Formats: sequence, structure tokens, C-alpha cells
Amino acid sequence: MQNLELVYEPSNLSVRKVYQIKGTLYRFLYKDPYASIQHPKWCFEPLLGQRKSAPLRLNRSNFRGVYEVPGMVAGRKTEVVGEAIQQSLF
Repeated sequence: MQNLELVYEPSNLSVRKVYQIKGTLYRFLYKDPYASIQHPKWCFEPLLGQRKSAPLRLNRSNFRGVYEVPGMVAGRKTEVVGEAIQQSLF
């Protein structure tokens, strides 16, 4: 991946963007509503075609390794094929 941008503030997360966390591409789902206010958590889902298939929940201390991949848009059916991202219309 090229030109990754570090995400400093979790409030800047967007559902439509692609994020790289420890070498895997994820899309942001939501801020965990069941987490306490003092210890918030953010939920991510790996894109289709990635090795990892389990959702990821990050807290404030784990959040420092989140990078935004500029120019890539995540949808519900976004799939990683080789080194490219393929989007389906339906």
C-alpha cells in the first residue's frame, strides 16, 4: 500500500473509507454502544478476500496503529482481489 495516512482521532473515522490495521484492510462499522464512556471501543470488519475474517474491536490504547488508505472507498460488498479492490454494484 502507498501513501497511508495515520488516523490520530477516532472521531474522524468514516464508514465509507478503507483502513489498514496490522497489514489487513478493514472497513469501520460503528462505535461500540455497549462500551463504557471512559473506555470507548470501535468495531471494524475485514474486507472480503482478506486472510482474517473475524471482526476487530479496538480500544483507545490499540487505536494508534490505524491507517487510512486514501482513494479507496469501502462498501458492503467491497472485495480485495490481489493488490486491488473490486467493488460490486449489488
